[in-house]
Amino acid sequence: MRSRVVTKHTLLGALAALALSGCYGGQLIKGPINSENASQQADSIRAEHRRVLLELSGIRHQLEEERAARIRYEAQTGVTLGELEESVRILVGRLEDSEQLRTRSYQQSRSREQAAADTARADTTRATRPGAGGDADEVYRAAYLDVTRGNYDLAIKGFQNYLVRFPSGPHLPEVHYYLAECYYAQERYLEAVGEFQYVIREFSDSRLVPASYLKAGRCYRRLEERNLAVRAFESLIAAHPDSEEAAQAREELEQLRGQ
Repeated sequence: MRSRVVTKHTLLGALAALALSGCYGGQLIKGPINSENASQQADSIRAEHRRVLLELSGIRHQLEEERAARIRYEAQTGVTLGELEESVRILVGRLEDSEQLRTRSYQQSRSREQAAADTARADTTRATRPGAGGDADEVYRAAYLDVTRGNYDLAIKGFQNYLVRFPSGPHLPEVHYYLAECYYAQERYLEAVGEFQYVIREFSDSRLVPASYLKAGRCYRRLEERNLAVRAFESLIAAHPDSEEAAQAREELEQLRGQ
């Protein structure tokens, strides 16, 4: 009886041992296999993570390069556009100056032709009178005397008469200069500057050239042509730096630059 009980307990113990070994043994066998799979998956995830990080780093580097290139391009484009705008502005200014000078030259030419025609008619009328005439010196002195007296209309007629009768006379620089002075006194600045420029252009060796530069610049100031005034004063200073007129031109330039 006792042996049977022992056997029974032994059998139950064996069965329990088998059951336990079947239940936990499977888990013990499966445990290392699952750990190995998890480790491989972790390695795979880490490798993928590194790959993604590398790709992100490459993309970030590319974006930074593109951003730097864009900044350089915008800076270069800004400078180029600024230089282009400045060149266009200077070109437009020069074209406007040229157009203004061309228009003025045409007007002055027409005015001179008309004055010459009027003077020629007046001279023809005087020539028919008794005692009419006079040489170049007499005609010039009479017109200059009218300038000193402030009789500018008479002086203008006298100088125009001189130009018609003595186109190669000995007083041409003085005639054009004082004709310009008469126009300037009458505030006919456009006509005046034409005569001053004529003296500068046609009689470059005349003692009246520095004064003509100075008065031309002042005419341009009265005409509100600042750039042309500056150019006239600067030309005077460059060509005749030690003249009294150059000293006055420097003062005029300081005034213009202070405006």
